[in-house]
Amino acid sequence: MIPNQIHRLDPAKIILTAEHLARRVSDRFPESNLAGLAANLAEIARVTDERAHRARRPNRLIRGAGLLAGALGVLALGHIVDHIHTRLINDHLEFGTISDLFQAADAAFNLLVALAGALWFLVTLEARVKRKQALAYIGELLEFIQLIDVTQLYYTPDMYKSNASPDSTPPRFDHTYLLLCNEMLGLIANLAPLYTRGNMDDSVWRATSDVVMLANAIEGRLFSKSEAIRLANDGSQ
Repeated sequence: MIPNQIHRLDPAKIILTAEHLARRVSDRFPESNLAGLAANLAEIARVTDERAHRARRPNRLIRGAGLLAGALGVLALGHIVDHIHTRLINDHLEFGTISDLFQAADAAFNLLVALAGALWFLVTLEARVKRKQALAYIGELLEFIQLIDVTQLYYTPDMYKSNASPDSTPPRFDHTYLLLCNEMLGLIANLAPLYTRGNMDDSVWRATSDVVMLANAIEGRLFSKSEAIRLANDGSQ
């Protein structure tokens, strides 16, 4: 194994973990919303690996178009220079006034700026396309975190209800539901960094950081909630 890859995330292991987690959730809470989300997360893990590999590959279509446009731009510039050379040198033409000289120089400068801008647009087009795709995929992970959070909202012990009767027997809740939610959030936090490989764009790194921070924040809240449910269950025995 290459030394600099020893401590890198292994997408294959993340996919295996997601599939194993989906089976565990389905066995523990069959036909539940969480089981459906866990199955979807396993599929997202597989798709994320494919997307990350595709993003690291060069886009030959865009690069070919950029090279073709650059070659055409150089040819056009050479033709213009040759035309000016022919008009001024071979035909022995001169500028009538100093303003004509400035106008010609200004036109040539504007042409060079336009060509440089067009070349820069084509050179950076591939990076911008990949950035847009990566941000869309990372946004999908952010939304999935919210789905997990919404799914567990109803999973609240009676102690959180303000209208609970003191004489009523509180229902028992399985606190492992929330712990499994946390495992799913941890998986998402490990999927997002796959999009940063080979991508040095700041916006992609910031979006990835947002995913990790949101997942960690919700994990902490759900762990505290699961402990409260576990203690409530122990006290009701």
